[in-house]
Order: sequence, then C-alpha cells, then structure tokens
Amino acid sequence: MAENLDEIYAEATRLLEGFKAIPFEDCCPLSKEFNELPSQPGIYALKHQALGILYIGKSGNVKGRWRGGHKALGWAFIDRMNPDDVRIAVATLTFRWTRLSLQLERTMLRQALPPYNQRIGQEE
Repeated sequence: MAENLDEIYAEATRLLEGFKAIPFEDCCPLSKEFNELPSQPGIYALKHQALGILYIGKSGNVKGRWRGGHKALGWAFIDRMNPDDVRIAVATLTFRWTRLSLQLERTMLRQALPPYNQRIGQEE
C-alpha cells in the first residue's frame, strides 16, 4: 500500500504542477455550455488569472459537471470576480487514475489548499 500512496502523491503533484503551468489563455473560458471541456473523467481546477487556483475537483464527466452548475462559480460571483478572469484547467484521467481519483483529489487539496474548496466544505 505504501508504494501506492507514493504513486498517488507523485501523480497528484504532477497534476497540480501541470495546472499551475498551463497558461491562463489555454484554459477553458466560462460559458453556458462548456463545449471546450471533455466529456470524460478528469480532475479540474478553477483558475483565476491573478489569484491562481481557486478550486480543485474531480468528475466522471467534466463537461457534464460544469453544465449542471457548480458552487465554485457561485462563490466567484459573490466575490464579484470578472468572469473573464476565471477559467477551467482540466486533466483527463486514464482508467487506473479514474479509480484513484478521490485519493488524487484529496492529495491535491492538501497540497494546494484552494480557497473555494475550504468555503464549500464549511458550507456543507
């Protein structure tokens, strides 16, 4: 199991560093339909142009998750963020990592401490 934990930590770190490195312009802009997002399993990050990663989540269908509404968008609205300053970065997952997505997400959350994950957790 320890080897598995090391692999999960390494993959979570790789994904998180990847999200940080993706240029803002290459992330998916906010829209009604979110057509640029994949309909596949993935881990995603809501990024602000200046503030960095605001939220990290996972889904079996990333496009469907955002089309169905997302609390993180509500927080961005309440915080009066300009929608043009907020975008979504996505990493699709292979079958192996899809099965471990909860552990990946938890590890990434512990590493990054995104502010909107903390707000939503307190709200629920």
